[in-house]
Amino acid sequence: MPTGTFLAIARGGGGRSAVRRLLAGQLSRNLLALREVVALSQDVGHPHAPLARHAWTLLAELRRDAPGAARAVLGYPSVSVWAVRTLAALRDGEIGAEPALLGAVVAAVALRAGTRARVVMPTAPTGAAVVALPGLGLLRRGPGDGVAKLNGGGAALPGHGTGELNGGGAELTVDGGRGLVALDGVPATPAGDARLSWQPTYRLRARGRGPVFHLDDPWALVDPAGVVPVDAAGAARWRARLAPGWRLLATRHRSSAADLAEVVSVLTPLRRDPAGRPLAALAGGGTPAELTAPLISGTFPAAVGCIALAGTGDARTIAATLVHELAHNKLAALDDLFPLVEPTAGARHPAPWRAGPRPLPALVHGLYAHVAVGGFWLRQRHHETAAGRHLARAEFVRVRAACREVAGLLRVADGLTGHGRLLVEQLDTVVAGWADRPAPGRGRPVRDRTGWRPVATRWGASVSP
Repeated sequence: MPTGTFLAIARGGGGRSAVRRLLAGQLSRNLLALREVVALSQDVGHPHAPLARHAWTLLAELRRDAPGAARAVLGYPSVSVWAVRTLAALRDGEIGAEPALLGAVVAAVALRAGTRARVVMPTAPTGAAVVALPGLGLLRRGPGDGVAKLNGGGAALPGHGTGELNGGGAELTVDGGRGLVALDGVPATPAGDARLSWQPTYRLRARGRGPVFHLDDPWALVDPAGVVPVDAAGAARWRARLAPGWRLLATRHRSSAADLAEVVSVLTPLRRDPAGRPLAALAGGGTPAELTAPLISGTFPAAVGCIALAGTGDARTIAATLVHELAHNKLAALDDLFPLVEPTAGARHPAPWRAGPRPLPALVHGLYAHVAVGGFWLRQRHHETAAGRHLARAEFVRVRAACREVAGLLRVADGLTGHGRLLVEQLDTVVAGWADRPAPGRGRPVRDRTGWRPVATRWGASVSP
């Protein structure tokens, strides 16, 4: 990466070319991880080794013949998570590693490409099977013998191609030229069948040439049976919640909207328990007030391209939250290329936006994300009414004070790598440039509100910055 590109990203910008370099890095990381999964499964004598090797051979052919479809699937968040987790499981000798699930990745590429492929998949001892096809949906087959056919007549799968799942032999065949689902000639519908059901991944498409966001779970390949898919009614509710925030970004914050469209492909709705807390692994952090806030958002370091959300808010809140999480995604991708924190850094530091001290990686992430939010409010004040301008200025001043504090702390903290120090220096320069920006108007006091929106992460079982 050119030095100028790194510096631009470090300041929170960079534009489309910089973002595409980050995404190219993620694609390379995933390919290396998948190749290592295949090689390591053979080295350790895993029973899936021949199946994984066959899938890898097919994937190479599809990358050559349909590079666009291959890039879309190989960069998908659930593929990233599965590759990292499976590689770690193989290295640690875990019993549950399933390298043959690379076949589901191959099937998804073939469906997108409109071509055919045949792979063999692992199934549960009962004969039941749940197969996640990244970015497309879940195919569920109940217990019993028989072949689930997606190419011999049945319910249509618009735009998702066709295939075949044999529950006993676990043979998955896809034909991207058609779009039908049946089990032994019995049609399967999205509503479900005792033997076969197809649950599509719903997508939110912004108006015009806006981005497409999949309503999906980044853990779908790792644990497909645990996925609770979003149905049509749920997709409609999320479309209504997010549309005002997206419109604000697309019309008033176009650079942020462009980066969001490039980077984020998946939105993961977080469910809540009866107490209002999100049903994700958030037990490691977060006060009750934070975990039951009207809007909670999250990112997953291993799943660049995904934002998790629970709750709702007005257009400004949604827009600022998307900007915040976009920054986390960009920094996670940058950190993969240029580690920012030494592995041995164990100190914890106070963070003005969170209760309790934070580890150094979380503090760096928090600074980067809040500088992005500060920039949002700085721009937003130009597009507000008088009352709205006061709110935007108040939010900006609050974020500016917090960023000043954390930037000063990180400038002298131990544990940053050379790239990490360079990043902090650039962020400190941005915050210093805010010194002469307008304060809230004409003597009106700015309330020091609490309750910063937490960033929820299932990776590491904690709430991050």
